[in-house]
Amino acid sequence: MSVPRTAVCSPDAVPEKDGAPVAEAVCRRRGPSLDKTAQTQRQITEAALAIFLEQGITRATMAQIAARAGVAKGTIYTYYPSKEALLRGVVLQALAQSAAYQPLCRRPGETAQALLRRSLLPTMEAIERSDRGSLARLILTEAKQHPELARLYKELAFDPWQQHVLGILQLACEEGELQSQAPEDYARLLASPFWMGMVHNGLLTDDPQQHVAIAPLMEQLIALLFASPLPSSSQPVRSLP
Repeated sequence: MSVPRTAVCSPDAVPEKDGAPVAEAVCRRRGPSLDKTAQTQRQITEAALAIFLEQGITRATMAQIAARAGVAKGTIYTYYPSKEALLRGVVLQALAQSAAYQPLCRRPGETAQALLRRSLLPTMEAIERSDRGSLARLILTEAKQHPELARLYKELAFDPWQQHVLGILQLACEEGELQSQAPEDYARLLASPFWMGMVHNGLLTDDPQQHVAIAPLMEQLIALLFASPLPSSSQPVRSLP
C-alpha cells in the first residue's frame, strides 16, 4: 500500500503505511516561506528602485533588475507581472520602511509642538539614507513622464503625511499653542524642508560635503511657526512706497 499524499499538510493529519502511522507526513513540495517571500520581494524592489534611479523607468529592463537583485528574471514576474506592478511595489516597499507614516500616540502632558517635533525630526534625520529618500528623488526625476508614479506617491505618501501633520497643527490651534487661521498652509509649509533637501542634495550637488541637513531646517521652521503668527492671506498687502 502506498503512502497517501495530500496537497496541504495539516498538523493532525498522520499518513499511514501498511495500516500503521508513519513518523512524518509526506506532502507535496511547498512554496517558499512567508519570510523568504518577503525577503525576495524586498530584494527585487530595492534593486528596481536603484535601477530606476540610474537608468530611468523607461530604459530600465527586468533583466537589469533581476541581475541587481540576484534572482532569475522569471522570479520577478512571479511577484510583479508588469513594470507598472513592480513600480507600485517599489512605492509600497519604500513607504513600509519609513517611520513617517506611523503616527505616534500623544504622551500625557505632551504639547502639540513637542508631538510634532517627535513625529517629524527623527524621520527627517534618517530619511536620506533610506529608500524613502530614494523614492522622493525618483518622483522628482520621473513623475512627469510617469503620471501613475506621481498618483501613487500622492495617494500613499504625500496626502497621508499632510493629513497627519495637519491633525497635529489643528490640535495646537484648538489648545492655543498656535495662532493661525490657516493650519492647512502651515502643513504645506512644513513639507518644504524635505523637498528643498531632496532637490539640493539629489539634483544640485553630488558632493556630500555640500549636502543640506533636512532635520535642522525642519526644527527651525517649527520653532518659527510656533513663535509668532504668520500674516493672514486675507490681510491686504501694503505696496512699497
